[in-house]
Amino acid sequence: MNTIRKARFIIITLSLSFFSCSISAEMVAGLYQARVLIADRSESELTRGFSEALVKVLIKLTGQSQISSNMPWVRMLIDGAESFIERYSFELKPENQKELSLLAVFDKKILSQELQTLEIRRWNSVRPTILFRIIEPYGNLPAGNILEQDYYDIINKKATDRGLPVTFFQSQSDSFENQYEDDLKLNYLAQYPAHVEFSITSFTADKIQLNGSLFFLNKKKILNMSGNNIKALLDRMVDVTADHIASVIVLNDGGIEPQEVILEFFGIETREEFERLLKYLDALEQVGKTSVKTIEASSIELEITVKGGVRGFEQSVMYSKVLQKTSDRNSSQYTFLE
Repeated sequence: MNTIRKARFIIITLSLSFFSCSISAEMVAGLYQARVLIADRSESELTRGFSEALVKVLIKLTGQSQISSNMPWVRMLIDGAESFIERYSFELKPENQKELSLLAVFDKKILSQELQTLEIRRWNSVRPTILFRIIEPYGNLPAGNILEQDYYDIINKKATDRGLPVTFFQSQSDSFENQYEDDLKLNYLAQYPAHVEFSITSFTADKIQLNGSLFFLNKKKILNMSGNNIKALLDRMVDVTADHIASVIVLNDGGIEPQEVILEFFGIETREEFERLLKYLDALEQVGKTSVKTIEASSIELEITVKGGVRGFEQSVMYSKVLQKTSDRNSSQYTFLE
């Protein structure tokens, strides 16, 4: 009976991931900025800091942790990193006044144009919220009284660096089996297009095992890794999760060639709502020029330049809380939800 319930739970959760009205996503802020540690405020350290920050931004924008300064196209961008800077500032950590960090904010328009010229695909800023859940019991945890929240804090920090929206399931259940018995938990999990279940076991002081599964779009990816540092393992788990989800979405974004499309939007009743719609569209990387084609009593038609055309627009708002397709059969009509 438990096996049947688990199977039904997984099928329902993954099926719901296809419907934007049922799932959670966020428009991620700060994709064009990064914070790095530097030794001092010298020109050489500033240059190094800009280069390191740019690599971190490129990882966030592409969704791929393999991005490095060893890649020729990355090296070319790094050579001109300072020309992409919009502003920067120095910060001292409150808990350690001797630790200096550099916050570098890159110009979105200039950097986006460079990536477009190089034909580098980017993960759009509307990204699905991923639910992480640690499975109890934890097993033989490493010494140090590490709590469930400590794991989640590490995951959250790494996810922020990756531009990955996350949330956490903090179960009060005493057993893993009971979590499938609770309808409230099932409904909670069904809100998210992907979720990660993981457990950590410590065999010795130098051997820690992380076993987990990533569920996304009808597929399950096994996450098994070992090492001697919990933080490094959790960081790696987030990297694998972000890399996988980004690659699936980016590879199916309909291409990068801009196309003129006509889209119809419903649910806009005031000028303020129309202005909010335009502001939202302007923030999407795939969207270029937008103009009004027709205004009817119940809808507005916009002529929009979109990378990948209708398919590209559909991918860019797949997990949006602002726009929802009126039906699965029509990718040119959307309802404005705010």
